[in-house]
Amino acid sequence: MFECVVGPEGQPCTMVVRTLHWTVPHYWVWGLPFFLFFSTRSSQFIHERPNQSLLRTMLCLLLSPMRHVVSKFIESYLLHKLPLQKYGLKPDHPFIEDYASCQMAIMPENFFSEADKGKIVFKKASKWWFNKEGLEFVDNTKVEADVVIFATGFDGKRKLKDILPDPFCSLLEDARSGVMPLYRGTVHPLIPNMAFLGFIESVANLHTSELRSIWLARLIDNKFKLPTIDKMLEQVSKEIEIAKRTTRFYKRHCISTFSINHSDEICEEMGWSSWRKNNMLSEAFSPYGSRDYEL
Repeated sequence: MFECVVGPEGQPCTMVVRTLHWTVPHYWVWGLPFFLFFSTRSSQFIHERPNQSLLRTMLCLLLSPMRHVVSKFIESYLLHKLPLQKYGLKPDHPFIEDYASCQMAIMPENFFSEADKGKIVFKKASKWWFNKEGLEFVDNTKVEADVVIFATGFDGKRKLKDILPDPFCSLLEDARSGVMPLYRGTVHPLIPNMAFLGFIESVANLHTSELRSIWLARLIDNKFKLPTIDKMLEQVSKEIEIAKRTTRFYKRHCISTFSINHSDEICEEMGWSSWRKNNMLSEAFSPYGSRDYEL
């Protein structure tokens, strides 16, 4: 974090917030490890996933109130632990929507203590522009600034469109959803001889990208064959529809709520066993990580 106030005449940092999102101080919630809520097979059982059976669909529908309970339970801890309401930083949407779109972030250490000292001030604004002194907002307020740091991410699809020639650049996004349809998060069904690693997110991007890299290497080595284009597009469409029903931020195309199922299907396609734990208890209640997929 920048040292925002230096010397007696130093000015505080102004953090311009365009869209509020939930943040967490650490991976514990009311004394319970965070992975219990989302990163085990038992926890992901209450969330929709692609290609689920009729029985599982009915059970998922029956258990759907638990998604709301889990989200509210986590929100209650965050509102207790962090001064979100004090600074007007409490999002209007449920926590589950940020988790499902991979927009949950860890709060930097001492962040709010610096705000309490007046070193960080917050400005909520959907639009802003530069002026000679710094920034100006739609409510006619201004902030003098010597340095403006953009922490807004980047539009990866726009960069890819600039790289790809016609007609592939026009095929990059799904016309209905605006999402980039990547089969297994790696292969675009309509763009041959090209793979995209790390584009579709999960909560543990390194683990997910590593498994997809293994899948891609085995595909290149002809260890298995891809399904037809129609089947690949159908699979991606199912994932997008689930995301639409889970979060308003579905265009980020995150698989966090069904990440274990995503890994299961990759393993099965490679001819591996999808159940990677040593016993049923661990399979149900232990989190999945990279070490579970070691060769």
